[in-house]
Amino acid sequence: FFSIKQKNFLRTMTVTVESLAADLDTAWLILTGSLVFFMHCGFTMLECGAVRTKNVSNIIFKTTVDVLVAAIGYWCWGWAIAYGGDFASGHTTNGFIGTTEFCITSGGDVPTNTYANWFLQFCFAVTSATIVSGAVAERINVYTYCFFSLVVSTFIYPVVTHWIWSKAGFLSAFNSGPGRIGTNGVIDFAGAGAVHLTGGTAALVAAAVLGPRRGRFGPRGEPLEDKIAREEVFRPHNRVLSSLGTLILWFGWYGFNCGATLALSNGAAQVAGRVAVTTTLGGAGAGLSALLLARLVLGHLDVDSALNGILAGLVSVTAACSVIEPWAAVVAGLIGGLIYFGAAQLVVAVRVDDPLQAAAVHGFCGIWGMMVVGLFASQSHLSSAYGITDPQVYGTFLGGGWEQLGVQMLAVVCIAAWSAVISAVFAIPLKMFGIFRVPAEVEENGLDSSQHGGSVYEATMLGKPVVRKRFHHHRSKDDSADMMPGQDSGYPTYDGIGGDAFDSHPDSNRGVYDAANSEPYADSGLYPEVMMPYSSRGNASNVYYTHSTISPTPNFFYPGDTGHSGYSAPNWY
Repeated sequence: FFSIKQKNFLRTMTVTVESLAADLDTAWLILTGSLVFFMHCGFTMLECGAVRTKNVSNIIFKTTVDVLVAAIGYWCWGWAIAYGGDFASGHTTNGFIGTTEFCITSGGDVPTNTYANWFLQFCFAVTSATIVSGAVAERINVYTYCFFSLVVSTFIYPVVTHWIWSKAGFLSAFNSGPGRIGTNGVIDFAGAGAVHLTGGTAALVAAAVLGPRRGRFGPRGEPLEDKIAREEVFRPHNRVLSSLGTLILWFGWYGFNCGATLALSNGAAQVAGRVAVTTTLGGAGAGLSALLLARLVLGHLDVDSALNGILAGLVSVTAACSVIEPWAAVVAGLIGGLIYFGAAQLVVAVRVDDPLQAAAVHGFCGIWGMMVVGLFASQSHLSSAYGITDPQVYGTFLGGGWEQLGVQMLAVVCIAAWSAVISAVFAIPLKMFGIFRVPAEVEENGLDSSQHGGSVYEATMLGKPVVRKRFHHHRSKDDSADMMPGQDSGYPTYDGIGGDAFDSHPDSNRGVYDAANSEPYADSGLYPEVMMPYSSRGNASNVYYTHSTISPTPNFFYPGDTGHSGYSAPNWY
């Protein structure tokens, strides 16, 4: 049945239980790493759905370039910073940063499981950078973003993972030396602190330094109806994409959390099974609590709150998923959903524009996730997941004292401070040099048309512009008082229409105008984006004029077209 060559090969093959276990563990790392990699499809869909149509190509570019730059950077130096000395050349005494294994092999011979471990950790590194992508959406310079993404995934994040997961890290539960802080060290099984708090903090700093999208926030004391209408302008354009993206992320999270066992042999499979249960319950609990709170506060069943609540719950159990009971995962998720919703409102209240609410989901819930360990960690599960014999320090609510909670909070402070400071060190100079953000006109027209060769949506597919209500824009004679930064005051004249014609009527900035007669239509409060036929050019039924406070310049265009010579392109939202 077998050829001579195959028989000779079979005779020389030595298969042992140990070798089979090692092969199984390696396959597990590759499988779970692939699931984590697939999460970037979810990030892409979630972010694409959450932005306006004129910036969808830009989102696709950013989530793709995250992978490209992280792959090369993490291979060159990111792995060395995170785990240098752990695999190839033995134990290192540096508790702050790794210094060997650049390009994986520089520290010596590569053990059999190093490549598989590199792949899984690379996928984790990309995730930390992609968290930032959503927070800076729709206004960051694409070239600057590539650089900032590289800094996060190959420097900010690897230093934190060295602290938390390296055998030499000063906070690491895997550090058996005298330099470790705490009896158990920091318990962060799959990265609520190392990945999510790191990325969420960097996202918050980047969004704050970058500034809000033009028109995102109105003047203090803005009428409620205007505020509601303003938020409508910036709402997610496609909840189908957002929901699919969220569910894909949830699916990939099983690779994220279960894969943190790093093995299936020697009882690790049982831990992975428990992790799958706690991960499921955490996401479900937070999705429900965020949805119900949104119903109470907003008055409707808000899909966006439910979707972000699910992610918040997954983050909330990521650190503790291997060391808590299922009931504790439900509690952690329920509280995590409330924390997310409150944090999202807080970020808006301080006027930081975070389109994907990344800081609330990953940053604030990352803090809560670290606390969950200190409150609910089980004595028996610490033994099975971390190999701690008869642990005396565990969850506060289970009788294990306060030490573990204190160590967890120390890690939170260290991670947040490191990520915030280094992010600011890079972001602030970029802003000072004027290269952090795109010019005003690029932002107005959308990054797709100016940076990526056109919108992902063809104009012929869109048909006529979407009718969407707009808020009032009360203009004084001194237009600079009401214009957003970077915009010229007044309106240019197109075929004799504009500037003075708009100021000639007391309701000129609140109503819809007949271009031919400069007469307002009836003032009905908030007006649709598509306002009236412009009868002085071509067929009156085919040409439209639009005006909104997000883009005060008049736009003349034919439905299904992308603009004509002498006329500004349509402003798609």
